[in-house]
Amino acid sequence: MIGKLKMVGGKSAEGFDKTAELNAFLGEGTEFEGKLNFIGTVRVEGNLKGEIFAKDILIVGDKGTVEGEIEVNTIIITGLVKGNIKAATRVEISYPGRLYGTIETPTFVINEGAIFEGDCRMEAIKTSLETHKFSFAEKDTSHTPVRIAEKKGNGEIGR
Repeated sequence: MIGKLKMVGGKSAEGFDKTAELNAFLGEGTEFEGKLNFIGTVRVEGNLKGEIFAKDILIVGDKGTVEGEIEVNTIIITGLVKGNIKAATRVEISYPGRLYGTIETPTFVINEGAIFEGDCRMEAIKTSLETHKFSFAEKDTSHTPVRIAEKKGNGEIGR
């Protein structure tokens, strides 16, 4: 995914979190497979499969399905997620959300009616995240510059 997308699929802006700008929207009936890197807020109402790395917020809506490895600042789930999540700030599942996999985050919220099956690590990840900072570098592609995460040789994310 390259660039900045606005509302797609005939959805109105009233249904989205007004506290954060929506940078991209994968609408119902849409499928994406591959690596997704982004800054800002992305909402998924379609099917997304692959690797996701984001400095900010991933929202998996009621109709959304995400499968793969996820590294984000915050993830909010009301759809279906299968995979491993590393969230620097928060993982939140609300009804009718379902999450099957492993979680590493300092804050984990499961609202009434939501489903979680898997493993969760909180204390160790909180200590680890205090020493790591998310950072992005621009990489020139044949299309438009995209932002990707840099990882140092020792596994740290940095400049």
